[in-house]
Amino acid sequence: MRIVAGIVFVLIAALPFAAMVLAPHAAPSVAPQAEETLAILSPHRREVRLEYTRGFAEWMKSRYNRRVDIRWLDVGGTSKILKELESRFATTPDDPGVDLLFGGGVAPYLTAIDQNWLAPLDLASNIVAGIPPTCAGSPVYDPQRRWFGIALSGFGILYNRPLVERLGLPVPADWSDLGRPAYYSWVGSGDPRSSGSVHMCYEIILQAYGFEQGWSLITRLCANVRGFGEAGGTVPREVASGDIAAGMVIDQYAQTVIRSVGQDSLVLVLPQRHTMIGPDAIGLIRGAKHADLARRFVEYSLSEAGQRLLYQPVGVNGQRNALYRMPVVAALYADPQAPQPNPYSIPAGFAYDNDEGMRRWNVLNDLMGVWLIDAHADLCAAWKRVIDHGAPESEVSTLGAPPLSERQLDALTKTWKDPRRRQGVMLAWARDAQKRYREIGR
Repeated sequence: MRIVAGIVFVLIAALPFAAMVLAPHAAPSVAPQAEETLAILSPHRREVRLEYTRGFAEWMKSRYNRRVDIRWLDVGGTSKILKELESRFATTPDDPGVDLLFGGGVAPYLTAIDQNWLAPLDLASNIVAGIPPTCAGSPVYDPQRRWFGIALSGFGILYNRPLVERLGLPVPADWSDLGRPAYYSWVGSGDPRSSGSVHMCYEIILQAYGFEQGWSLITRLCANVRGFGEAGGTVPREVASGDIAAGMVIDQYAQTVIRSVGQDSLVLVLPQRHTMIGPDAIGLIRGAKHADLARRFVEYSLSEAGQRLLYQPVGVNGQRNALYRMPVVAALYADPQAPQPNPYSIPAGFAYDNDEGMRRWNVLNDLMGVWLIDAHADLCAAWKRVIDHGAPESEVSTLGAPPLSERQLDALTKTWKDPRRRQGVMLAWARDAQKRYREIGR
């Protein structure tokens, strides 16, 4: 009996395995693998990556019956992206291992062009025809087609209306308002050395007001900053939580928190005639292994489906995340769902110089880093003493005097890659900043 029972037990235990063997037509339930993968280097947030991955896959499947996926390479902000590209081309110049650079404004693309990291994009003429060449004085795409704007971005001020009213602060309408004594410790800013959008806010101020007046303003503005977050998306969250009253932002980050908190509490202001509407670009990496697929991605991004992805509400055409971006295709602003106002109708207050901004990007980052961020404690203490004295013009002027002329700053760009030269200048700046801030107002 024991032997029979043992045989029966073995037979029962073997039934599932026998079923598997005897069912030759049963295929394993495994999701099909994507046939093609595109590698994109980008600072874009998670929601943007998810929407473009989904939208591009659906577009390629319906139009070309091709299954695709995207491998997003996230190394940080624009400064880190440029270092990543430099490292890749230095190691394997003919095979950088990435197909597209996507996002980060325009400045990194100008550097990439200068370093011969980009290849021209051969797009159909009807695609380019729908994109105006400029917006508010800024180019929307490169005439030689080495980069194209995919979305438009505005740079401005986000403020917490209830908090501003409760503190009795002046309602901020221009960058200069963030430099007022009343805003001491109530302003927010990211670190321009790690965030391209924050850097752009400071560069815009320098160009819109002129270098001397602009440096004086950003000195007072930074003296009012409570703390410098690493990422540009930190400030909107701090404004929403009431940790700060106002801060410098790019519109997409601001609109994201406005939608979640409400327009009654948070207000975005684009300073009249002192800001710019600039493109968020895309470019084909020279030596890209999947150049054809990369061109298809750019075509999709500039198609009606790809442009609507920027602003259409959740639930429309499969949209899962609202991106709150402005399209570059002008005709779409007739769509009731498109952002308003139409950025192409906004007059230019000044002509933003992309070449100048790119040329001095690294030097300006170091200058602001040493004088305004690393020396922040001394700067804030000096500004508080000036405020306590009634902010006399003589002390305000001394505090915000540029440590060098704009011509001298431009001259430094030619030697800034020399590490010994750079280190020596920055040490001198650190000594000068400490001396000025600790002596002023005493």
